[in-house]
Amino acid sequence: MNSATDVGLRHLVVECRDIIDTVAELVPEYTAHGSDGGFVALPTRTLQLGRSGSADSGHEDYRFAKFGLLVRRSRQALLEIVRAPDDAFFNYGSGAFGLADTLTAGPCDSDRGDWVVWAGGIWVNEPGCVEVVVSSEDEEIPVRLAVGAPCDGRS
Repeated sequence: MNSATDVGLRHLVVECRDIIDTVAELVPEYTAHGSDGGFVALPTRTLQLGRSGSADSGHEDYRFAKFGLLVRRSRQALLEIVRAPDDAFFNYGSGAFGLADTLTAGPCDSDRGDWVVWAGGIWVNEPGCVEVVVSSEDEEIPVRLAVGAPCDGRS
């Protein structure tokens, strides 16, 4: 059984059983987004591009930028890719590789730490600034991720 489940066109639900860690404090180079200390934390550094897509996958021209997804344990976060230099998609959880331009994570019960952490990242077929909208309850915040190249100064 996959622990990351497709629930619609290009939408991924990342399940609590796929958490790899919990932390009490944010790690360096991460910024919390949202009121009252934030509901999601994402990296502020330029993400390095790593491995390429598998041969014969249809994604051979894509590269993976790995980063942990941190969500406040008591909150649910929705992340949506709204703009990328070309194409981009999320890959989190232990489910099969798939195209997900939106994902939902949390809330998750944990008696350790305020933040739960999932392993994964984002696939891009061109480095650049990927714009993501993060939302939870009545908050919606635009965030820019520098994936393989820095974001310029435009907002």
